[in-house]
Amino acid sequence: MKKTLFFLACILLFSCKDSKDRSLMEIPVDIGQNISLPLSTITEEIKAIELELTDESLINPDRILRVLLTENNVIIAERTQILVFSMDGKFIRSVGSRGQGPGEFTGIRNLAIDTKNMLLSVITSSSKLICYDLLDGNYVKEASIASNITIKDIIYINNELLVIGEQVPRSDSKGLYHHSAVYKLNNDFQIIDSCTIRDTYFEKPVMYMSRHENFILQGNGVIYTYYSDIYFNEQIPLETVLRDTLYSMKDNRLIPELKLKYKDDGIDGYGNKYIQLFNVYRSSRYAFAFYHNDNRKNFYHFCYDMKTGKGYNMQDGYTDDFNNIEKRISIRPLNSNTELFYYWHTHMSPDDLEEPNPTLYIGKLKN
Repeated sequence: MKKTLFFLACILLFSCKDSKDRSLMEIPVDIGQNISLPLSTITEEIKAIELELTDESLINPDRILRVLLTENNVIIAERTQILVFSMDGKFIRSVGSRGQGPGEFTGIRNLAIDTKNMLLSVITSSSKLICYDLLDGNYVKEASIASNITIKDIIYINNELLVIGEQVPRSDSKGLYHHSAVYKLNNDFQIIDSCTIRDTYFEKPVMYMSRHENFILQGNGVIYTYYSDIYFNEQIPLETVLRDTLYSMKDNRLIPELKLKYKDDGIDGYGNKYIQLFNVYRSSRYAFAFYHNDNRKNFYHFCYDMKTGKGYNMQDGYTDDFNNIEKRISIRPLNSNTELFYYWHTHMSPDDLEEPNPTLYIGKLKN
């Protein structure tokens, strides 16, 4: 019965067609707007964590993949390393190492925390799942999910492990396509259930890319899911559709939560999709998006205040008026709690003989 409910829920969640339910919130996005939004407008407080620089804890800010928080630690993941710091920024340890042996990885795609078993679970670039002890960082176990599936995201929800992945490429009578699906794994990391997200057809194989691979998040007791499909190398899907809807899972049901309304649904007069959405998520009060506007050749952040009904469209990011950072910053949601977000910035002083590690900022949104 549980397997059936999971399968049906996934079908509802990942339907390619947007719901016509009148209760679905439509949020207009003014793509012509470009304002400066101070973080103080939407943020209650911000905590700064100066990350200690040692020979073993050097961080490249351009390569930060994801930040995870536990009660006592901050975990910083880059594409090729995982570093653990205390909440006051002291370096504690690295986790795992580069290589192809047990407990080693050539690259990191995503990671999540299993609080029930106190494990740090890491999806590698080869879609191998490696688990480390969350307390001491030691290698515990690993498994290969499937050689033909590229895992995009991983999360533990109610002590159950869900991953999103793609099989590239597949083919049928209609041609080549990417098959994306959500997979449910057991404690041995074997697939025990799956359902199709969508099949996207192309004229020839393509490369998938997403700058913000935050596809499954939790916030205010609700699970939110948005799965984008952004393709490069000038390969255009045969089906031109803007994926613009965020979904939520409530009471064992997955339902459309909100829809971003772009001019002409992001399709120009020639039938080309000029809005490329990378991420959509929400907190209890705000809805957020990160997208690229091909017509303007720029990346934009969008924030919508559901309490006041006001939207903010910003090129290159937000203004940090708490810490007086001159450069606009890009905020990322905390996957386990969308009421929190994080960003980082490297502060240089005249006395610095070498570039310090970036300072990590944790913000709490207003409600």
